[in-house]
Amino acid sequence: MSDMLHEAKAVQRRERSDAAQNRQRLLTLARQLFAEQGVEATSMNEIAQVARLGPGTLYRHFAHKGELCEALLMEDNAAFWERIDTALAHSGEPALNQLGWLIDELLHLIESHVPLLAAIQRSQGSSVYYQGPFYGTLHAHLSSLLARAVEQGEAVDLNIAFTADAIYAAITPPLFLFQRTGRQFSLEQISAGMRRLFVDGLRVHAEEH
Repeated sequence: MSDMLHEAKAVQRRERSDAAQNRQRLLTLARQLFAEQGVEATSMNEIAQVARLGPGTLYRHFAHKGELCEALLMEDNAAFWERIDTALAHSGEPALNQLGWLIDELLHLIESHVPLLAAIQRSQGSSVYYQGPFYGTLHAHLSSLLARAVEQGEAVDLNIAFTADAIYAAITPPLFLFQRTGRQFSLEQISAGMRRLFVDGLRVHAEEH
């Protein structure tokens, strides 16, 4: 009986290892295909074919393209948020100045990940997208800086959750892409507009004038 149990556990370990390897293979090949031909032009079936895995294996790991894109985004985000946390922890700047810096960093992140973010939003819909890990982490960081700014007397009293939502609403992938390509705004112009609204516009002195 113990031999059978030992063998069953060994099989489970192999299956978990195979599943982890398959998942990483799918992510690696998806990233490669997206870079070569674009996110929109790459189908889930094509990813499975290039990986030489059945569609069932692909969909067991990722129910739709949005989930796959979010997994890729979170891989990149791990290093991004680690760098952000380290920088904020060692910064002696006031909270609103840190918020302005974070907005600039987010703009560069979005600039380099618009196709992934747009695919996530299309696949999941707004209600699910705003409950996902990317937005949850982003909202927590924005809320923390806004709360500190209010507590330290830098910013006017405000609805922190609403303001954090509003900051990201102003740079969601569809609007960001329209501003960059349709309006021909530079990153510097978008950053200046964001800072005017959500940094300078929240300062206590802004309310007094």
